[in-house]
Amino acid sequence: QEPHRSATNFPQAPLTSATMSHPRLRSVMLLLLLMAVLGAAFEPLSWEEAYRRAEETLARMDVPLLFVTGLCERQSFANNLLYQNLGTTKGGAPYFSVGGYYLYFDPHCDGNASTPARWVLSESDPDVDADHDLDGDGLCSLDMHVKSTNFTMPPMGTQEWQMHCAEGEAVSSANVTLRMVPQGEKLSLLKGHSYYKSRNGWYTQREYWYVGNTDAIPRLDLPSFNMQDAAAGFRPTSPGMSGKATVWPSLLCMAATWDPEAVRSYSEALGREFRGKGANAILGPSINVHRVARNGRNFEYLSGEDPYLGAKLVKGYVQGVQSEGVFAVVKHWVFNEQETNRSSESSIVDDKTAWELYSPPYQAAVDAGVAAVMCSYNKVDSEYSCGNSKQFKVL
Repeated sequence: QEPHRSATNFPQAPLTSATMSHPRLRSVMLLLLLMAVLGAAFEPLSWEEAYRRAEETLARMDVPLLFVTGLCERQSFANNLLYQNLGTTKGGAPYFSVGGYYLYFDPHCDGNASTPARWVLSESDPDVDADHDLDGDGLCSLDMHVKSTNFTMPPMGTQEWQMHCAEGEAVSSANVTLRMVPQGEKLSLLKGHSYYKSRNGWYTQREYWYVGNTDAIPRLDLPSFNMQDAAAGFRPTSPGMSGKATVWPSLLCMAATWDPEAVRSYSEALGREFRGKGANAILGPSINVHRVARNGRNFEYLSGEDPYLGAKLVKGYVQGVQSEGVFAVVKHWVFNEQETNRSSESSIVDDKTAWELYSPPYQAAVDAGVAAVMCSYNKVDSEYSCGNSKQFKVL
């Protein structure tokens, strides 16, 4: 795995302008498929061929994964995610990360010498310098756990793990299997590493990392994805980055120019700055058509209130950025029209209105060859956008 470096000393992105301006790259590609295409001399593949090649690679891999089912609301949090060894604790036991959670051995999880040892799967990173009670809460019942005296390796095979589903409820039991599954490299591309869940329960970005990072795979000459936000240029996320990025006009300002050529020039310059800072992906443009006047992110939406205007301008943005070897990520798909309760509200839009009012900028982005799409926070017809089968089919 290639080490991550700061934005100030990261080498220029290895993607080339020829890559992103290839005339046959016309359909929206999921990030995983994009990587398959990158590894195949940029020739588009059929889905069947892409999966066939992927399976050939996976057949040569043997990486431990954690598979969890049936544990309250958390039943899918670790399914099929890469299970990584992070080192050892003070007591000499290995500890691991899996899907943003931590798996570690705790000799006495509540600090009492009479409490049996166990392996714990927790949201919080353990205090690896502690002798016991590695999460520091003095309790044993809040995390998923399985009793074990073997500190050298988590229980393999099918084991009985337990956790409290909710306050006052009885303990729920389920089977957890640590198994060897040949999908390590592919799955590592689906999990970012920019944020960690600190002991206070909040997600914290690692200093000088991009807002989105995936592992590189040097064996395949595949670079890490270095993705950065872009509402008004390269987004500084650490104090040491202040004063080292250009403050660009917002996309709503660019919409007010009514000038596709100005947007094209703007995006080319933006792409050059991102490339110079080592980013090979720009998390933009944002192109939702304004629906709620008080939406806190209206300033960063290129379409303004006009789907026709957005459709005319997005082509220049996408092709301008991608001509500099940085791939664009159009967002937020779809109907993400307000910030208030954005993670819980449900947008209900009939098909005719969707195609006439909300879809034209996205159609234009697809036609322009945009490399990727970011799904939105909200629900659509009571189903979250990022898991909405109907909207994915439309896309």
